[in-house]
Amino acid sequence: MTRYEVYYSRSTGFGEPARTLLEYAGAEWSDKHPENWETEKHLTPYGKLPVLIEHGDDGKVVEIVESDAIYRYLARKFGLYGQDIQEDVQQDTIISQWKDVLAPAFLTIQNNEHVKQYGTEKAKEASQHLFEKHGELLKKNGTGHYVGNRTTLADIFAYSWLKTLKKIGIVGESFPHQEDFDHFEATLASDPKFKRYLDRAEVRCANYKF
Repeated sequence: MTRYEVYYSRSTGFGEPARTLLEYAGAEWSDKHPENWETEKHLTPYGKLPVLIEHGDDGKVVEIVESDAIYRYLARKFGLYGQDIQEDVQQDTIISQWKDVLAPAFLTIQNNEHVKQYGTEKAKEASQHLFEKHGELLKKNGTGHYVGNRTTLADIFAYSWLKTLKKIGIVGESFPHQEDFDHFEATLASDPKFKRYLDRAEVRCANYKF
């Protein structure tokens, strides 16, 4: 049986969507964390994380870098991408729009207080815009999913980052279209495969920074 390793820091971040996809698919996988990144960095294909390491049945080892490439590879492999090219581009668009929030959000974990303040302001502004537009998307689709009536990469990516943004304080207790996002979260939680991920992630992520 093919097995996987997700090589990433002890945090959710850009590693968590890959972990979620693997867990959802029922794949055999494990975490791999850097112990001393400065000495390990040069051993990775591009000198950055995450890295997905795939160990094939035939003994072949494949390393995949760049988070987007990893997510799309796993989503295609496990049937969690689009059912046609239109659904593919819908999901790509949704993921890209979430990244408009993530770029400034990551400034909030820097040590410089001025940078943190700037990042917080920009991330909150971008998130309000995203919630307005994506709330409308979710309401229009009406299934509790972003695309169609099944769990997809777009759902998994959005859920992962919504949780992270709440944890680091970018998203407060109330926000635009909260009822639509509550429906979205409840829909995923009612999916047995996603519920399995949630139960295991609660234990695994207990000591993660964010």
